[in-house]
Amino acid sequence: MSRQALGKGLGALIKKTEARAAATPTETEVDDSRVIMAKAEEIQASPFQPRRTFNEEQIAELAASIRERGLVQPLVVRRVKGKFELIAGERRLRAVRSLGMSEVKVVVMEATDREVAELALIENLQREDLTPLEEAEQYKLLQTRFGMKQEVIAQHVGKSRAVVANMVRLLELAPASREMLEKGELSVGHAKVLLQLKEEAQQVAAATRVVKQGLTVRQTEQLVKDILSPDPARPAIVGKTLPAAYESVCQQLSQDFGTRVNIAMKGKSNGVIEISYVGRDELVRILQLFGVNAPL
Repeated sequence: MSRQALGKGLGALIKKTEARAAATPTETEVDDSRVIMAKAEEIQASPFQPRRTFNEEQIAELAASIRERGLVQPLVVRRVKGKFELIAGERRLRAVRSLGMSEVKVVVMEATDREVAELALIENLQREDLTPLEEAEQYKLLQTRFGMKQEVIAQHVGKSRAVVANMVRLLELAPASREMLEKGELSVGHAKVLLQLKEEAQQVAAATRVVKQGLTVRQTEQLVKDILSPDPARPAIVGKTLPAAYESVCQQLSQDFGTRVNIAMKGKSNGVIEISYVGRDELVRILQLFGVNAPL
């Protein structure tokens, strides 16, 4: 299913319910009964927000835009126990608060917990902001708390059931392996392979080796295969162990760049220098160290 299905999120929810903006002493009508002004400090965060971390630099850029042009797109909220709870627009709310703005435009909607949780996931997937584990945790929430089947979740977010199932399985990783995935030291591809190792110590040792030696997913598959079904005729080391001098260079470069640097040897005199990064901001930072200022 195409990613266009993600567009059904907020738009579909708005069409399904009419906003209600009964006047209170803290609200003033701005446009019609659907858009009102609300006190920024009284808007509560959503308990169904899947994102745990927010890029402060991006929020600062958004705040600068709001200061110059105003808040173009209102926040979307619902009333819960007489208070406003955010449905969509947490970065905008954080930016508004950082500017010291006392009031903000909002659209008030009626939405169930399930609709809010589903919308929070869809809105973040549209921006591709979630880490793999944040995405997996939200799928799990929709399954366990709201009884949604993986087929239904997949249909709503525009992905296959297999993708949803594989993402949820990431939550079975050992805590140390999950941390490596969260930091971007392991890719989702690596993590899926490592899940075959059910013993925690075994899995963490393999994950550590993958990170340290910079193994590819293909090499990780072979490593796991060798662990599960040792072949005496096959060399024990899948990835090549770097000479001490090369290890020293990698450590120095890692300190200089502030991220993991690995030398993958392809032969006696050939190889590749790999510089890891997580997110656009870190890539821009590394490129700037090389004197490259490219709009990405």
